[in-house]
Amino acid sequence: MRKGFTLVEIIFVLVIMAVLAAGTFKAIEAIYTRSAQAKALTDLSLQSQIVLDQLSVLLYNRIPKSVIGYTPGAGCEAIDELVAGRPILEWLAIEEDAMLQGDYDGFVDMNASVKASYTLATPSIDLNDTNLNLNLVFSGAFDGGGDEISACNGAFGWHGKDSNLSYDISTAVNTIVITDPIKKPDFIYEKYYLTNTAYAVARGEDLKPWAPCLTDLNTTIDDNTLFLFYDYYPYKTPSQTFCGDGGSGKVTILAQDVTAFSAESVNDIIRLSIDMNRNIRGKTCGVHVSKQKAVF
Repeated sequence: MRKGFTLVEIIFVLVIMAVLAAGTFKAIEAIYTRSAQAKALTDLSLQSQIVLDQLSVLLYNRIPKSVIGYTPGAGCEAIDELVAGRPILEWLAIEEDAMLQGDYDGFVDMNASVKASYTLATPSIDLNDTNLNLNLVFSGAFDGGGDEISACNGAFGWHGKDSNLSYDISTAVNTIVITDPIKKPDFIYEKYYLTNTAYAVARGEDLKPWAPCLTDLNTTIDDNTLFLFYDYYPYKTPSQTFCGDGGSGKVTILAQDVTAFSAESVNDIIRLSIDMNRNIRGKTCGVHVSKQKAVF
């Protein structure tokens, strides 16, 4: 009777064990890859939806016709006049907090107003403009469109242009007085907007070289970082632009892994599009998510 294994038998067992180990490793790797893909897909899907929801809330409170597409160093176009995509989206926001608190409703009593002194009777207003740093924009035909002045041709002070459609004001109880020392409106309309800040959205790739306000965020940023810029005033003199373009204001990160972002106007509705991509170890194509959202 044999009391041991032959060398051939031992080698044969080792070969079988190696094959089983390799197969087990491949199976575990495949499970890990599928798990990583599922996790990345869920993460990107949630992130993209959150970004679109955040932007839709901000854009819902936009001043109509103030929305533009902008290319650093190459000018801008109103969102409904775009002939090609521009990488940066900008808009003026309505002073929403005061409106929600009931401090004004955005309408003028035309009969009680005095055009000669540019005094508007606004029975619902009760604001301290000194703290809010407000400007006034009349609705006019902007709600449904109009040809008065293009958004990028002196209408809202975008990128060094004059702001011919916004006015410095002072407010008191039930009264707005247009105090702008440079210009006064030719017409006063029943509906108006109060605004005190502008917003911009852009990817890192479209902002190079990166301004200090981006590199000072103390976090990792790259070409696929999507930024939100806020609290700057294009209607002031001199006109301000967002800090990523050498201006002022604040910035925060909306999302990472954003390979494309765009906006276009379709029948006065803004359609936002976002693409996000994340590389997965063991996969050459990674995980890709594309979403769109309409903002009315």
